[in-house]
Amino acid sequence: MFKRYTDECKRAIFFAQQTALRGGASAFDSNHLLLGIMTETGSRANSIFGLGELLSPEATQPSALGKEQTVKGTIPLTPDGKRVLAYTAREANRLRDYWIDSEHLVIGIVREGESPAAARLHAIGLDLETSRQRVIENKSSRPARPNPVLWWAQRRPLGLVLEIAFLLGVVLALILLGFGGAN
Repeated sequence: MFKRYTDECKRAIFFAQQTALRGGASAFDSNHLLLGIMTETGSRANSIFGLGELLSPEATQPSALGKEQTVKGTIPLTPDGKRVLAYTAREANRLRDYWIDSEHLVIGIVREGESPAAARLHAIGLDLETSRQRVIENKSSRPARPNPVLWWAQRRPLGLVLEIAFLLGVVLALILLGFGGAN
């Protein structure tokens, strides 16, 4: 499921789960995801949206952010957490990004309009269109990553051209020999 997620985004989700586990929650939600994003102060989401400066200081304390020792165990996502992750992937697709990064996770939280985390982001002035625009404006600052969608074409472009030419030749030969249509 997380094949398209960057390591930074996976860490944010991990930190969200750790925060929920430390708090004794039975599942982790959008608030935990927001705390997970804020855990790494140098993340793309924090640099683009300035979450650490805009949200209350008690929400950014290390104890709230899960920087203590790792707790063993896993817990599921709440329904709003699942919707946030679904919206995150949809927003990455909408912006034509293969890789899903922490800034897409912020947009996913904002898009989940009824959640407490979305309310916190709306309160600091983030709305869906503004968030999308900030991500678009900062696309050039992304680290270079390979595009796995076209890896096979980039690895052997001449072989691909030869394969297509061969298949077209076979189809043409079949048509000329009378195997290709109505009689």
